[in-house]
Amino acid sequence: MTTLGELFDVAVAQLQEAAQTPLASVGPEERVALTEGLVDVLGQIRKGLGPGAYTPVPTSEERWLTVPERNLDEYLDQASAALSTAQRYLRTPAARDAGPAGARIDSAARTLGAVRDTIGSHLGPDRAPLTPYAYLLRHQSAFYYLSGRYAEVAWQAGQVVQRLAQGSEHPGATEAFESARTHLDKASVLTRVATRETDAHLGAFPLALPVEPVRASPADPTDGVVLRLGEDSERLSRAAYLALHDRDERRLSGSDLQQLSRWTSMARLLVGRVLLRVAEGLPDGAVADGAREAAAVLRESSQAWKTAAGGWRHVVDTTDPREHPDLPPPGYDLVQRGQVVRLPSTTPHPAVVISHTSTTRVGQLLFGPRWTADQGPGTARPAADILADAGGPGPLVAALYRLPSSGWQLAAAAPWAIRRAGATLVSDVVEHRPPGLDKAQRFYPVHRREVEALTGAYSAVMAAEQKTAGALLEAARRTGTAVPRAVLDAYAHRAIAQEQRWAPAQQVQPKPQQVPRAYVPQELLVRRPGARR
Repeated sequence: MTTLGELFDVAVAQLQEAAQTPLASVGPEERVALTEGLVDVLGQIRKGLGPGAYTPVPTSEERWLTVPERNLDEYLDQASAALSTAQRYLRTPAARDAGPAGARIDSAARTLGAVRDTIGSHLGPDRAPLTPYAYLLRHQSAFYYLSGRYAEVAWQAGQVVQRLAQGSEHPGATEAFESARTHLDKASVLTRVATRETDAHLGAFPLALPVEPVRASPADPTDGVVLRLGEDSERLSRAAYLALHDRDERRLSGSDLQQLSRWTSMARLLVGRVLLRVAEGLPDGAVADGAREAAAVLRESSQAWKTAAGGWRHVVDTTDPREHPDLPPPGYDLVQRGQVVRLPSTTPHPAVVISHTSTTRVGQLLFGPRWTADQGPGTARPAADILADAGGPGPLVAALYRLPSSGWQLAAAAPWAIRRAGATLVSDVVEHRPPGLDKAQRFYPVHRREVEALTGAYSAVMAAEQKTAGALLEAARRTGTAVPRAVLDAYAHRAIAQEQRWAPAQQVQPKPQQVPRAYVPQELLVRRPGARR
């Protein structure tokens, strides 16, 4: 799964390799091409500065910059001007092929563009959030983190410029290259000093995947299951947020929620079995005990999801009656008169398909690639094979943590989907039949108490999923594996819980210090030269 930290690391590494490439004997044409590539790199950095580049809703039409961003922007502007001066002194067209160094510089520029694409994947065309993680982009720690990482890229670009200055035949070009390197060094130093208190956990900021199922296949290698489980969780997280805010083109129906709950319950049981199987292959100690304790908590979570699914046993969503109580066969008279009506058949919501696929993937990790979620348990694979595919006990529990984290978000969205269904929900529970209604009528409007029971079941799921996430994080801690993504999830969960009075406000990890951008002191804000008043 691509993250911001990984993208910045790639950009820095590409420029570092370009700086290590001997450039003293490079001709003027290649030198000009390399210079153009560096100008592109600096331009990509400048495009990523300012609230309009990474906040869900820009605070104003003007481009406001904080002090670190202003320092970076101004010195990058001066460095770009110096590089353009060097190109004019060389007085030669750029070569079509600048060699390995040019390819690495171009790769760094594309990677910086991917940074903005990763951020943009969490925002819609109207700049509104598509995931709860988008709200992280409004905080001071976010633009401090981005400014600090961009400063690292600028410093590495300065190392490449220093190599370009060596062997330059024109003294004016050499002087311009040296000037550009000085500006890049200043940009890096001043920005790093101003952003030294940044939160490194933002490096785990992920790419938001579309809510489009990627089904499991027997041909999938088991050593890729852990990665694909993380991708499924990202898709479910986005689906949950869209359902929570009613922004999806298709709402989650009662049938969808029942099937999703049933598959998720099964997935939690299988994850617990994976941990128990792994614990058998580990030496007795804290790591094995952590896996067993997490497995016990997963059984509780599975039961909570099963209870939520059972709440739909007597409730039918008339807009999508795929799931309904057993109906009596139609009478002979109805058949003769041709009044038998077949219930409409609809396709399940993508979130249901993803939850089914996620369950299949866990089973493939436990039983082998040919296992499917529609068959019974098989013979578990050796613990050593499971650990080899996952990369060890630490990466395994860290990856499995993503399941209850996204499950919590689904459980948070479920009550809102139930309330929006409103009058389309009917029930066959006799105790709640309205007085005076024809006793021959099988279904009648759902009672308020039944709605409360459904929403209450998902509230219990939220508590169980939080407990499960905490148990898996504890198991990861015992292996010495850090889970920086948990900090992002904790913030996202708090943002969701603040919108619902009934949501339990539990923390998975200590809350990181966050300062909303709206509260940045005015003396730290400056107007970019030339901005509209």
